[in-house]
Amino acid sequence: MRVNEAAIQRLADVIVRALLKQGFVHPKVAEAALVERVVRLVIDSAKAEQDLEEEAARLADKHARQLQGMDQRKIIQGIKERLAKERGFPL
Repeated sequence: MRVNEAAIQRLADVIVRALLKQGFVHPKVAEAALVERVVRLVIDSAKAEQDLEEEAARLADKHARQLQGMDQRKIIQGIKERLAKERGFPL
């Protein structure tokens, strides 16, 4: 997944402002710090998912002979889901 940091920044800003406005959070730090934390969490999660997908693709390539005739995209997705489940990573 390609990460557009500007879009993530806008999304995080909207989310934090909505949470503050509705009283769901009572921050001990500045609003800007909360926004940056949300941005970092989203970017880190996207990077982790990208790493997971790359590992799944490597594993699929490693076992390509055994999996001939099967849809490569479905194989990678299945491996990715299995790895995510094993690691407790939500997709």
